[in-house]
Amino acid sequence: MSARRLAAAFGLLLVIPARYAAACSCESSGPSCQNYFRVDAVFAGTVTSISEVPDPDAPPLRPDELRIPRSVRVEFALSNAFRGGITGATVSVTTAGSGPACGYTFKIGEQYLVYAHRPKDGSGLSVSLCSRTRPLANATEDLAFFQTLNVSAGTGGTISGKVEHWERDLATGSGKQYPSVRDVLIVARGQANTFEAVTDEQGRYVINRLPPGSYEIAVYAPPQFSQRSLTRSAELPDPRSCFVADFGISYDGRIRGRIVGSGNGSVEGAQVELMAAEQVARGGNIETIRTTADAGGGFEFVDLSPGRYLVGVDLTRQMDPKIAFPTMFHPGTSHPAQATVVVVGGGQHVELSPLAVPEARRRVRLTGRVVFADGSAGDGAGVSVRDGGTSRRQVAVGIRTAPDGTFAFDVHEGLSYRVLAYHNSDQPGEKQISRESEPFVVSGDTTITIVLPPRQ
Repeated sequence: MSARRLAAAFGLLLVIPARYAAACSCESSGPSCQNYFRVDAVFAGTVTSISEVPDPDAPPLRPDELRIPRSVRVEFALSNAFRGGITGATVSVTTAGSGPACGYTFKIGEQYLVYAHRPKDGSGLSVSLCSRTRPLANATEDLAFFQTLNVSAGTGGTISGKVEHWERDLATGSGKQYPSVRDVLIVARGQANTFEAVTDEQGRYVINRLPPGSYEIAVYAPPQFSQRSLTRSAELPDPRSCFVADFGISYDGRIRGRIVGSGNGSVEGAQVELMAAEQVARGGNIETIRTTADAGGGFEFVDLSPGRYLVGVDLTRQMDPKIAFPTMFHPGTSHPAQATVVVVGGGQHVELSPLAVPEARRRVRLTGRVVFADGSAGDGAGVSVRDGGTSRRQVAVGIRTAPDGTFAFDVHEGLSYRVLAYHNSDQPGEKQISRESEPFVVSGDTTITIVLPPRQ
């Protein structure tokens, strides 16, 4: 790809091949005293050129197609080398060709402070969007730290961070930050010693003068908070290094109870749901929290934020449920207005009385056939099953039809469904064709036929 076409592709972001377009996800690189010792090379330089790295697996470019390359090579005129034994007047790095693939966007003529890794195969330096790489003008803190490396051997590493209190409001789907929690105990366990600190009024903590080595950091939150996900591993490779470990804590509200089946019916594996009481009147796609009943029908919801909740079975449609019941709210009603509103305070545990559920819905077979407008079999058509109600959410994993256009799903008696069929053409320029059935209620083994519209 020419330099002009490469620049245009970066500017327009027109085509990113699917195999390269995964969203970039990574932890913070941390401050300079942390990231410096975690990378293989650190240098400052000016970008002189950016070129595509050939990808032997990529299909040929079509006329006038602009495609984001899988990776690019960035050449620098070297100003200073701080780590990694870099010598000479120039240095080269590679980075992914797009931000979603964790590529760092360099600009020709700009100066950067670059934190780079050297792959195990020794193929050269690589840079990620997840590194501490940044324009040199924004690297004042980094350069100041590099100066201390020349005059001090260090008196010990530092582990620091903050503990924040966050809750998620199920009624709105949004997060809420609460005031910081002070006097939370933080313990850093090394190979030979254990070090402690407590959070201040802002929820911050610092543990200084740690010998180099590996540490396990643990947060001991007050008892009303969940104790899950409150440990992290840290590495201090040098007596001048640091590690930042931030933690989020949330209340450990709980609702526990038991569902009881009619007669000798088993309830093991039944999905018990919890929803915000405020969501019921809104309709549509309601977000719920699910847990599975054990062999005795016992269930428990944990790590709940303060709020008002309704509990029941099959409150919303599920994906491919193995066992399904008629909708039933605690204490035993199909009407949400008559349901128990369970109020959970910060870290409060609530025990519900047993919930009796009716007999499980009978599992039946939904079969069908997809045909084209001319009556021929819809071989290889995609078929998905959706809720026949207002949510229209998908309730079964999609499949492809057999050569004769047939398909089959396991469904549950008494529930409403829609079936969507679609077909993609192999011919250039032809659009996908699709058709969805009208909603229908299953009352036993059911067969339907879907006729796709003519191609356009």
